[in-house]
Amino acid sequence: MDWIGIDVAKRSFTANTTQHTKTFPMDANGYRAFRRWAPKTLFSVCLEASGPYWFPLADWLEKSAIPYAVANPRLVRRFAQASEHRSKTDRLDAELIRRYAQTFQPEPVPLLQGQYRQLRCFSRRILQLQMQIDLERDRLEKASADPNTPEIALASFACLRNELSRLLVDLEHRAQALILDDPHLRRAWDLLRSIPGIGNKTTRTLLAEYGPRLITASPKQMTRYAGLDIVLFESGSSVKRRPRISKQGNWRVRRALYLAALSAIRHNPTLAPFYQRKCHQGLEKKQALVAVMRKLLHLVHGVLKNNQPFQPINA
Repeated sequence: MDWIGIDVAKRSFTANTTQHTKTFPMDANGYRAFRRWAPKTLFSVCLEASGPYWFPLADWLEKSAIPYAVANPRLVRRFAQASEHRSKTDRLDAELIRRYAQTFQPEPVPLLQGQYRQLRCFSRRILQLQMQIDLERDRLEKASADPNTPEIALASFACLRNELSRLLVDLEHRAQALILDDPHLRRAWDLLRSIPGIGNKTTRTLLAEYGPRLITASPKQMTRYAGLDIVLFESGSSVKRRPRISKQGNWRVRRALYLAALSAIRHNPTLAPFYQRKCHQGLEKKQALVAVMRKLLHLVHGVLKNNQPFQPINA
């Protein structure tokens, strides 16, 4: 399959094929011009996930059913450091991204349709609001510790937190209604919530971030997408570092699974003894918790594949 590398700017994007390079405006006219310019043969697009400016282009690619992959900017930068180019221009960056895609063949992003796209927007905005509420809570705590902070300033923290909380609850209700109105999402919702430790927030995050892949992906693919795949560092007989997780995946999924694992080690009849056994085997508590996060994904895969609620099993 041929690749087109795209370097995205605020108001334009530069596309590169093996033969041509051209810059297009970041608007509807530019998208149509790109479609006419692109090869007529089968191709995929690769672009970097840097800044927010690639979202409109990615949205158009999804609506146009053009497969695209989103490259990690850090990996592309390391690839550039190993190349012969030392200059940095939009044209060179587009060519570099294309060569990176041809070398590593990144997996195209699954095209989200309808309810899944809306659910992801709701879920990510809910997380942003929750993080903002937590930030305001910490600011209020620090301001309250200072006896010279005026009451009107303290009241402003409470006012903002109340408004953010109101918006958060409203979006949660809308996301819940979206899930319950779709029979496939509702069935997945019921199955995931049958797993002790996985609550409403984790379930919503998994459905929103994985999309349809949550049902079709293997446990290994799910683990890799979450950045929970194990990275080894060994060389000869003298260099052997402790294994770690890659953290190259979706941090929102990782965050949700971490909170779910904290609950699962207390309430899940399968994962509570599994966690204790890992600790007795010599793993640190944080390492054992990561093992529980990975195990949770296996349970998620099991209930969805078999279309059956969770049943306790020996870990």
